[in-house]
Amino acid sequence: MASAATKPLMLLCLFVGECSLAAALDTCRFLGDEKTNSLYENGDIVIGGLFPLHYNRICVFVVCNERFFTCSFSSRALRWMQTMAFAIKEINERSDLLPRLRLGFDIRDSCDDIPVSLRASLLLVNGHPERPRVNSENGDRETVSSVIIGDAASGISMTLLRSLGSFQIPLVSYFASCSCLSNQREFPSFMRTMPSDAFQIRALVRLVSYFGWTWVGVIGVESDYARFAIQLFLQESVQYGVCAAYTHFYPVSLNQQMSSSRVIINFSGESEMQSILQEIQHRNITGLQWIASEAWSTASSLWAEFGGLLTGTLGFAIRRADVIPGLKQHLISIRPSHIHKSAFLAEFWEETFNCRLNGSVNTHSHSGDPYPDRKPCKGTEDLLDVYTSYSDVTQLRVSYNVYKAVYLVAHALQDMSECISGQGPFSNGTCGDPKSFQPWQVRMCPHSVL
Repeated sequence: MASAATKPLMLLCLFVGECSLAAALDTCRFLGDEKTNSLYENGDIVIGGLFPLHYNRICVFVVCNERFFTCSFSSRALRWMQTMAFAIKEINERSDLLPRLRLGFDIRDSCDDIPVSLRASLLLVNGHPERPRVNSENGDRETVSSVIIGDAASGISMTLLRSLGSFQIPLVSYFASCSCLSNQREFPSFMRTMPSDAFQIRALVRLVSYFGWTWVGVIGVESDYARFAIQLFLQESVQYGVCAAYTHFYPVSLNQQMSSSRVIINFSGESEMQSILQEIQHRNITGLQWIASEAWSTASSLWAEFGGLLTGTLGFAIRRADVIPGLKQHLISIRPSHIHKSAFLAEFWEETFNCRLNGSVNTHSHSGDPYPDRKPCKGTEDLLDVYTSYSDVTQLRVSYNVYKAVYLVAHALQDMSECISGQGPFSNGTCGDPKSFQPWQVRMCPHSVL
């Protein structure tokens, strides 16, 4: 495990001209305080997680006057993070699944950004020098993740796969739907609990054809996700006599071509759609018929703010779980007394109640008020008294995908632990050791094939 985990670090050393891996291990230092910028619990096996807790809203339209970025905090993504932690704790309490192994987690913020995601992934697979491994037999001080659950975005997932794929580290995505990721020759270490866009595109084409909309606009965010989705749509639509009035990628300014078709299919994320709707609201454009991709069709924040503009919107949603027993209680169990040392949880609490926790490691605000000017939290705040998307478990779609991704990894490890020597899936019928396995062995297990 140690040799496999240090390969990505070796690659970095080659780029900077280091001639010795040992020298690199002695001299490499991480900048910033990484201990507070993650949700972490040790275990025999530590599963990594990448989630877009923060994201940049790109504003490029007239209403914004100029292009700028605003950093936003996603309570919804925090729920995904907590769902991963909950699933791992649930497995640890079971006697029928991995009874002799304790799973841990190292969950980090990808910021919906490629450089940040790459840095976080390298921290996951190389470990952090300030976190010594418990019960290590070889004295290795690093705690590493041999499997990563993430990321949400298809483009970021592709970048991570191209960086880590050579080291055969499995990436299990809960939201990346690009059909391009189904190419097992290019991305052999990729798995997902999210359906490929190929299925959604066929359904969208049939949907617009059913309503007789044969002249439609097609737009999307500038990304691999949208490019491949639009390409598939244009190919599939020919069979049904549906034509594209125009295709646009943004961020771009809205133009007059949008008025040539009132039916618009939009392949974007929640944050990009928010910017588009702000501009449409500013221009007082009405009467548009939106066809939503799965990435924003159930985004409650959009419907709460722009419900009038979205009236009549059609689209397809990710399969929803009716309930994940115990998740609601896990989400609302956080208390100020034990979250102030976690940057993620402290930030959520302070944003939700507009106050400042005593001893908080969070240092910034998204509400516009200077963080030091916030009043101290009283300690009587209760999540049951407010609505947040964090504690809303009525639409468990992506959260359910996260939950399934954790169990996918757990069942692969269970198969490994139950393997009979001579009948295993590896060379000469050998089996993997669940306490010291190679990352590529997870991909070989029956439960992990998607």
